[in-house]
Amino acid sequence: MPLRDWLLGIALTSACAACFIWLLYIYTVKRRSKLSGYGEDDLQKLLSPVKGDGRKRIGLLYGNLYDFAIKAPVISRYTQRVRRRIAPLYSYDESMIRTEAGRITLFALLIAWFTAGLIFLFYPDVSYMLMILLGSLVLHGILTDTLVHRSEDRLLRQMTEFLTDVRHYYHQHGMVDEAVYDAAQIAPKQMSSHGEALYGTLTSDHPERSLEIYYEHAPNRFLKSFAGVSFLVREFGDKLLPHGSMYLHALSKITSEIRLEILRKEKLHYLLKGLSVIAISPIMAAKPIEMWARHNFPAMDEFYTGAAGFAVKTGIFVLIIVCFILLRKLQDTADETGNRRSERKPPERKWLNNRLVNAATQRFIPDIRSVERVRMQKLLKEAGSPLLLEWLTLRRLVTGLACFLLMLAVFLVMQKLTLQQVYFSPAPNQAMFGSLSPLETRKALETAAFDRNVIQNLKRPGRELRETIAEEMRRQGLQPDPAALNKAEERIKDKLERISGAYLNWRQLIFSFIAGWAGYNSPVWLLHMQKRMRRMEMKNEVDQFYTLLTILAHFERMSVEQILEWLERFAVQFQSPLSACLLDYEAGADEALEKLKEEAPFTPFVRLVERLQAAANHIPVKQAFDDLEAEQQYHFEQRKQDYERLIETKAGWGRWIGFAPMYALVFLYLVIPLVYMSMQQMNLYYQQIGKIS
Repeated sequence: MPLRDWLLGIALTSACAACFIWLLYIYTVKRRSKLSGYGEDDLQKLLSPVKGDGRKRIGLLYGNLYDFAIKAPVISRYTQRVRRRIAPLYSYDESMIRTEAGRITLFALLIAWFTAGLIFLFYPDVSYMLMILLGSLVLHGILTDTLVHRSEDRLLRQMTEFLTDVRHYYHQHGMVDEAVYDAAQIAPKQMSSHGEALYGTLTSDHPERSLEIYYEHAPNRFLKSFAGVSFLVREFGDKLLPHGSMYLHALSKITSEIRLEILRKEKLHYLLKGLSVIAISPIMAAKPIEMWARHNFPAMDEFYTGAAGFAVKTGIFVLIIVCFILLRKLQDTADETGNRRSERKPPERKWLNNRLVNAATQRFIPDIRSVERVRMQKLLKEAGSPLLLEWLTLRRLVTGLACFLLMLAVFLVMQKLTLQQVYFSPAPNQAMFGSLSPLETRKALETAAFDRNVIQNLKRPGRELRETIAEEMRRQGLQPDPAALNKAEERIKDKLERISGAYLNWRQLIFSFIAGWAGYNSPVWLLHMQKRMRRMEMKNEVDQFYTLLTILAHFERMSVEQILEWLERFAVQFQSPLSACLLDYEAGADEALEKLKEEAPFTPFVRLVERLQAAANHIPVKQAFDDLEAEQQYHFEQRKQDYERLIETKAGWGRWIGFAPMYALVFLYLVIPLVYMSMQQMNLYYQQIGKIS
């Protein structure tokens, strides 16, 4: 048995065994967590074979790996990107940040490169390997998102338990800071660091300044809300409401919001789970399908080795990239991490420092008084994009130029493949099924070499085709009889026609310009999709605002400006207009609130702002929102229905987008070419039958 088959067998056996053990372990953890009442994280620690010093050594290993990866020239930027993603989750524990970053980097690199190496053992093809490497880069992003989302979900689950413990200790002590401290002592490590940081904030000599610093490092808006409510109660005291303590009532509201968010994210991730992998799976499935078709239908060799096969394969690969980007947008708009990632400065900002690039970009930016400029700025604002108009214009130029050059390169490679097929490929098999015998294959290759010599000799001036064929036959010791001459002449004329058509014509240039135009407009189309996704999330955020307002309305010293600060701190979709409103508020409350309604013309949000206007001018804050408690049950049921519709809509879009590359692979790369080749063979059979009769 060849060495490659041995390595392949060992790799497949090891991978299957590892997957089986991992699935069995996950099933055991989930089943025992339901029966025992333990959380999954606690039960994983109890069932893990690595305990005590072993865990410390593994953590030290991950930390050393992080130190190496952050200095390595190739993977340092990737490691930094992973660190930026997880840093807010472990804001107060540098060792934990380094350990988690090293662990995620190690797993992402090992899984992606193991997959690429395994596939290379199957099909050692350079062009196919390049596609696999690009697919591995995409897989890195999927693995990183999965691991980071697990950490975020784990923090939310730990926070619900933490708030339950705070409620318990508040009953005992009646003091907010002591309840937070005692709950932090028994909380898991990830939540414990945030609880201890909050305790330090509440007991600091300058609590307001410490609270602002805490807001900057808090990983999610629920922790910000809990910290703010705890600070207000500690500073101004608790109050007894008809339904109990105001502080405990606020904790119940925050806990309900967290649990609703957990359920929503779990269902959305469950419905969209695996779609990103399905979207990129045609990269790995293309070669097996091609090998199967070529083995069972040898007539398909002409398609797969020619220009048409290359064009279809390239189109499917582009479709895979587009679908993967759309799926990421579809998933990212659902949580806060997408908003946090978008705050990173795009590379266009650095590119514009170049004078030539800046000058070229300025020529394409719409005039300051034009309708196009107003429309683009409005689209950027409605999509919640952090891009400036200059950055967007440069991105459109780069994308358009890249698509134009890519399409041009595809046509040039297609011409090269056509010429290579004409000069070197043997004559196509006349049968749809079966393959040529070794003797027939050798004769077909000799015929291809004969035709190549004739075509090369025709390039000399004053040569006729029929004379050149006869001369080549004599040179090879063959008798140039009329039947053989006619057959060779017909075959070589067909090849000469294909060679004459293998050049860059005006149709291909038009297609290249169309691809450039599509690439130039693709960032705008993506913004339109992002705008639509954002509108789907706006209703959910307004409902969360109302829940927050039911907490804040009970504080007697709460003003409209303070409420706006809380909303801005909690907001994701409406953060930019709320920030602008706060900046303008001191110049005039009415004008700032009117401008807020204009910048965020979403009807439920406008109604909320109108309540704030009434509270700023005519009535107290508590009276402006006094009906929220009475309608709480109705709003909760309505939110559940809205969540169901939102999740189903996103899941439906996700299924269409996720399966589109696989449909394209099956139909464009297998079914349609197979049907076309079958029809060609059928016409050939009819011609042969006609000659016989």
